[in-house]
Amino acid sequence: MAATMGVPPSDLPMSRAAAMQRFTRDLWTALRPSLMPDPRRPGWSERYLLQVCEAGISRLAADPRSQPMAARSLFSSARSLMRAQDQLRTSRVIEAHLTRARAFFEQERGSSGLDGSTPRCAALNRKGKPCGREPIWGTPFCVSHTQRSEAAA
Repeated sequence: MAATMGVPPSDLPMSRAAAMQRFTRDLWTALRPSLMPDPRRPGWSERYLLQVCEAGISRLAADPRSQPMAARSLFSSARSLMRAQDQLRTSRVIEAHLTRARAFFEQERGSSGLDGSTPRCAALNRKGKPCGREPIWGTPFCVSHTQRSEAAA
């Protein structure tokens, strides 16, 4: 049954994209029963909720420390779609799913071959000193220096 729910066997590593998709689908599936249908736009609320879930999980995958902001942003976007009596449940479901996703992405980041130290941005600041910020996942630069590196390329 685990294979039918999108959970891979534990001995095989899951790709980052597959993990993001799995966490997004799990969150969307958990929130869907609380959706209020919109009779004027059938299916719109499900599609919008899926987009909001994808954005929240993507934000969390890029920076696992952003979980509180990702949860708040996701809830504020999704709460207008939910019944009033289900909003507390919605908040708790979002928090629980993002906590699981954060644990996975932090473990993945830790197992990427780093020697226990926090990676640092490869750019130099205006004074010529190394930037002390953490880089965006998959790039050598932080948020501030990513635009500069793309402009130089």
